[in-house]
Amino acid sequence: MTPFELFSLSQCSKRCTELVPLAGTKDYQYIIDLSNFTITIRTGSIQQYTFSFGGTVPDAFSISSQNPILELKRFLLKFFDVFRSKQIRWFDTGIQNFDNFKSISETLIERECSIWKLHFQIQQVKETEELENILSKLQITSCLSFAKSVNLGLRFKCKRLKFPQELRIDNALWFGIDQLCSAVNSSVKIELHGSLLSIEDMSSFLEKWMAGEFREMTTFLIQIHSHRFDSNDARVLGMQLSIQSQQLTVHRRFLGRFYGCVYNGIIVKNVDGVSAVLKFETGDFNIFHFMVLA
Repeated sequence: MTPFELFSLSQCSKRCTELVPLAGTKDYQYIIDLSNFTITIRTGSIQQYTFSFGGTVPDAFSISSQNPILELKRFLLKFFDVFRSKQIRWFDTGIQNFDNFKSISETLIERECSIWKLHFQIQQVKETEELENILSKLQITSCLSFAKSVNLGLRFKCKRLKFPQELRIDNALWFGIDQLCSAVNSSVKIELHGSLLSIEDMSSFLEKWMAGEFREMTTFLIQIHSHRFDSNDARVLGMQLSIQSQQLTVHRRFLGRFYGCVYNGIIVKNVDGVSAVLKFETGDFNIFHFMVLA
């Protein structure tokens, strides 16, 4: 039976509700899209079934409501109880309404849901302290991404004891060197665009890595595009910028589902004997590449 049919069955009686998990619904994952007010159920066989609360969506189970977010939240709680699954595959915040995001997030925190990926794209956020609090409590495991249109200001801090495996920020003005040094102890891949990290920040990071100070480091690939990588006069690790190989080289690495590739980088080795590829382009390109080798 499909999730549509199983959910309809669960509404017949309490006993029917108790039978539904026998269909393997504990393996279900939810895709929450606040842009379109939909919840898509992803089954164990990778098939998808969408419930729509904000309008007509092709092939979706449409539920009309004058308050789509309230109805979406009400059904989400029902799904948790009926299907006995609390796995969120994807949570898309939409671009406009912070209160909607906050309402759903509070439910996910209260129910201790595991979130595989959170894509944050609300453009203007005045409640930055509330956002910091929410992000510190959501159980995001695989990926946390911020869209380029998101403007959080320079004082925002992503206060997490453990960052997800992948961290991608497309407007990373607020992501400072202290947060980077914290994130490398739990993330696997970090990608920052529009950063304000300086050459001095990256020099400090590299000196700490060379000295073996990141004992718990899990990150193997860091890519940073910064507006402040604009000088060819500075030196990093005693080398004049830009830093790259004079010969064509390619270094690749697979780590689980992650893939890293650095062209024309140089090999550096820290005091613990760990090797990494470094490429630091300044001037026109302003990109920092760093990949730890196996």
